[in-house]
Amino acid sequence: MDAGAHLVDVNCATLMEDEVACMEWAVRTIQDALDVRLSIDSPNPAALRRGLEVHRGRALLDSINLEHDRWTGLLPVIKEFQPEVVALCMDDTGIPATAQGRLELAARLIDGLTDAGVPLAAILVDPLVFPIATDSRCVTVFLEALDLIKARYPGVRTICGLSNVSFGLPYRAQINQVFLVLCLAHGMDAFILDPLDRRLMAQLATAEMLLGHDEFCRRYLTAARAGAFDFLKVRP
Repeated sequence: MDAGAHLVDVNCATLMEDEVACMEWAVRTIQDALDVRLSIDSPNPAALRRGLEVHRGRALLDSINLEHDRWTGLLPVIKEFQPEVVALCMDDTGIPATAQGRLELAARLIDGLTDAGVPLAAILVDPLVFPIATDSRCVTVFLEALDLIKARYPGVRTICGLSNVSFGLPYRAQINQVFLVLCLAHGMDAFILDPLDRRLMAQLATAEMLLGHDEFCRRYLTAARAGAFDFLKVRP
């Protein structure tokens, strides 16, 4: 939180049979210690429900998609608790290879969630990026999908798991930093990232300033005065 995170992601899935109880413990423990909203993250609908039940304030649910079991299992939970929702562009056939295919899934997700009472501004669509090591065009397709989604649904927000793009390659931090700047230039609203990566956060602050998201450079200057960029100074 001190490094600039707006939410903290909570996932207890590695605990398997104890996941539901541990999700409750984790949410309560973190919110007892910090005044912070949480992203409740699990493949298990029961764990997501328990996390939302005990969360104070409006949580972020990570995530729903159009796989039949996931969609039908989570839509009643979303209707009941009205969290913000990460919506992944995938269904039972997988992730479309084209930007147009991902737009079509995004449209189905957005329409289904708004029909369930979720405000457009509470939906964060993830077009899903593959590791660049497996597909050299995956980033261009991802950015094209991002543009298409933003154009059709101006009120919706977008998100991605930043480090997915660099999986399997050396110097992953370098790839993540450049990908972050590209995403921001295409209108990305949120990232799942490591706020303790000081160079990454410096890139974020700088790109937001250059893209006009930081009026009079206030946030950038505040960060600079607080020493956020001191690590960049050349030392004798």
